[in-house]
Amino acid sequence: MATVLVADDDHDTRLLVRTVLEHAGHAVVEAENGSAALSMAERQRPDLILLDLSMPSMGGAEFMRALRINPQTRSLATALYTATPMNAAIRDFIEMYAIAGVVPKPSEPLELASAVERLLQRTAS
Repeated sequence: MATVLVADDDHDTRLLVRTVLEHAGHAVVEAENGSAALSMAERQRPDLILLDLSMPSMGGAEFMRALRINPQTRSLATALYTATPMNAAIRDFIEMYAIAGVVPKPSEPLELASAVERLLQRTAS
C-alpha cells in the first residue's frame, strides 16, 4: 500500500481520486491548494503526489519550486494530474522539476488506477 497526496482545488476531483485509489488499496491524503499540499508533503512524506497545475494559494509551478528546494521533500515523486494540454512549456516543466509523469484529467477510474500503479512502480525503482 502506498500513500498518495492529491493536490487539487476541486473537491469532486479529490473525492473521485480518493475513491479510486482507496479501492485500489492505497492511502490518500488531500490538499486543496499548493500551500496545504506542501505542508502535507513535509508531514506525510507520500510515495506519490498527484498535482494539479492550476490551484489558488500557490499553484503547481510555485509548489514544485518549493518542494524541490526543501531537503525534506526534494526527492518526493510527483506526477501532474492535469487537463492542461501537453506542449513544449509543459515538457520543459516536467524535465526541470524531475516530474515522474502525467496523468490526464479527466481519466476513467481504471485508467487512473493503472496510471498511478505504473508511476508508483517506476518511482520505487
